Amino acid sequence: MPSFPSGSSLPSSLPQMTEFLTDMMFKIDKNNPLENWNVPDFGKEYATKYPHENVQIEFLNSAKSSLKSLQIVERFLDSDLDEPDPNHLMKRWNEFSKELINFLSAPRKFGDIFTGKTKNPYVGDKGRGALSFSNTPKQSLLLDQGKTHVAIGFVDLDLLLRARIVQNKNSVEQPNKFIGYEGSVYAVAKSNVIKEMMTKKAPIQSIIEVWTSSVWTRETLKHFENAVKIVLQYGNAPNNKPPNPTKKELHPKVRSLISHWNESVRNPKSRQEAHELWVKTFNSESGIFSVVANLIESRDRVQVARHILTGEFPLMDDQQKNNLIASITMFNCNDGISPHSTSEFMSQMMPMDAILLKNKRKETSFLNAIYDFFENSITKICTWLSPPAENSVSIEIYLHYQTVTNDNAELLASIRQLDPWTMSWSNICDYFYAHDFHKLLRACSGNDTVHVMTSMNWITEVFGAHIMEYESKYRREIYESAQKTISMTGKFIDPSGYFRYDKVITNPYNIGDVGAASMVKESWKNYFFEGQDLNVGEVSSLAYTQTHKTHTLLNICYTFNKDINVYTEITC
Repeated sequence: MPSFPSGSSLPSSLPQMTEFLTDMMFKIDKNNPLENWNVPDFGKEYATKYPHENVQIEFLNSAKSSLKSLQIVERFLDSDLDEPDPNHLMKRWNEFSKELINFLSAPRKFGDIFTGKTKNPYVGDKGRGALSFSNTPKQSLLLDQGKTHVAIGFVDLDLLLRARIVQNKNSVEQPNKFIGYEGSVYAVAKSNVIKEMMTKKAPIQSIIEVWTSSVWTRETLKHFENAVKIVLQYGNAPNNKPPNPTKKELHPKVRSLISHWNESVRNPKSRQEAHELWVKTFNSESGIFSVVANLIESRDRVQVARHILTGEFPLMDDQQKNNLIASITMFNCNDGISPHSTSEFMSQMMPMDAILLKNKRKETSFLNAIYDFFENSITKICTWLSPPAENSVSIEIYLHYQTVTNDNAELLASIRQLDPWTMSWSNICDYFYAHDFHKLLRACSGNDTVHVMTSMNWITEVFGAHIMEYESKYRREIYESAQKTISMTGKFIDPSGYFRYDKVITNPYNIGDVGAASMVKESWKNYFFEGQDLNVGEVSSLAYTQTHKTHTLLNICYTFNKDINVYTEITC
């Protein structure tokens, strides 16, 4: 039985006590303007399918109490509070520094930029750095046939899940090239193995398990081992200079990790060990449980709760115990590499606007809808990698361990020589000051390169992106306006209603910040592009989606070629 975080299973825990007080608030205060959220009892629902998992049931009960207690936060919207404490400032701005205190103490207006913000370098693998999968959904891109796409900080191959290769006036009769550079040894190693599994057309479920699941079948282990042996046959990349971008090469650190995996397949951990390691990184107060609470169908709440508690995808309940093992990539690494050292969930990378729109809640469960999207997308990529003779569309994928910075002129020159048609930057822009980031992009751009990226942290650079920074008399209007927007957009991206979009069960600040951030987005955009001679395609907010890790993401695309219509060139 998994060892859940201490304190999470106590009936008299703080979340449950706060839930009790919240219920009392609704019963006693008849003038209370708040509407009871009526959080579903997903712990009780889980117990109907897994009646003997007492620890997990109590954990879910505590999670429900934590969500219920969040409703008290909504009352703060109407109150003028004392100065926020350091913990709040740290969470809001991602730092607590002298520069921040000076910024907040000086006269300021909404939209003012915190130019003294500390920019930490992009983290590699140590400790919290190694991601098992991407934590943001990617844009849907059109890749012109025969052109080169360069992906910086790719984490995994999720950019290709929604991509389409198209023929147009710019097309060339040759394979597309997808060339990735990533500062994470783990990401490069794992993605190369997955690429070879795709090339050799391993079963789709096995590819999905290696990509996302804490638990694998024995069959998946076999296909993983085969792919590992193929990758270990790659050539040796130089240790202290840029790799050959269109050659299958392994940096010594990447080879070391994959060799370790090759040895680990002989003695994998058990499914139970996987579950125990998985749950160590989050507790019952984690925001991920709002995904469960906002699902409409009890069926989906139980399945997603099971996925959250076990990390399994797909769920393995129908498998024999001796046929299951712990993920090698997630739980068998060396050299201090520690994937899943913080809470991470596969659903955070899923493009819900593409998934929910094509499925009907009554016919397809939520997890099955995700699986179907994954299956169809991976099948497409497998065909690109090993196309039939009559298919002119194909792709070559080269993934390299290399950090892309302004200090590495030789690497930037080698990227520029590729004349990339498009480049993706994940959220690398969050780790640079704006002028340094544009300098970096110019140094590796070809004549027609279009750049796409997502910013997760832009709100930590602009005052007014958090609802509590406004006077109390305005907050309720901002909050309710944001809630109306979420309700309206939810009907378009989720027509069959997998989720609730009215009175969303989440920290009210998440809703309020959607409205607050929209009011200062233009100010941040002007700051980000200030002094740059370029062609901006879009700086757009994503529709509120229950599964997103951050609800104020910005998709950005632009080019230094003023003659290109950026938006129509790259988006579906």
